[in-house]
Amino acid sequence: MTQPDTNQTAEVRERAARRRRRAAIRREAEVRMAEMQGVSQGRGLYSPRVIGAAFFVLVVIGAVLVKRVNRVVEDERPYPHYSALRSLNNLATALGRYRFHVGEWPTAEQGLKALIEDPGEKGWLGPYIVQLKRDPWGTPYCYALKPDGSPDVFTAGPDLKPGTPDDLRPEPESYEPGTDWTNGWLKVEDRLPDIEKILSERDRKE
Repeated sequence: MTQPDTNQTAEVRERAARRRRRAAIRREAEVRMAEMQGVSQGRGLYSPRVIGAAFFVLVVIGAVLVKRVNRVVEDERPYPHYSALRSLNNLATALGRYRFHVGEWPTAEQGLKALIEDPGEKGWLGPYIVQLKRDPWGTPYCYALKPDGSPDVFTAGPDLKPGTPDDLRPEPESYEPGTDWTNGWLKVEDRLPDIEKILSERDRKE
């Protein structure tokens, strides 16, 4: 009776061994397949098709970014009216400094030129501006004295005709630069040691 039991036990052990071998073979096959897939994916990243697609995506993204940056720059670019008002405010401030030092506004004959060239007035510490530019529409800024003696600096605007509704003028408070600016104002020779050379070169170019 012991012989059948021994045979049965041997068969059970053999089936279990076969199952273990099949399981081992299956695990090894899965590991090899995973390794092969990883290698193929890694090589695929360096294929010309993948590199070309990545380059195309970068070009598209760069073009979009450049377009947005240009749009922001254009949006921030000042309109001619803003540029004119800024220049007018600067001129009004320069006139205020001139008056503080000289004691009165430039005459109509002296005009805005008195801000960059010494008109021979006592106390003049200019130039109060670097250069006298034209307005954004290509015409000189206008200067006159009102009947009450106060200055009137303005631009004729887009229609190039003074005395029309599109004339622009500075903010009234721009004429008052304050003592912080004027008391500590240095002579032109101290502020610009080479001013004579600069002015002579400018005159030659003109």
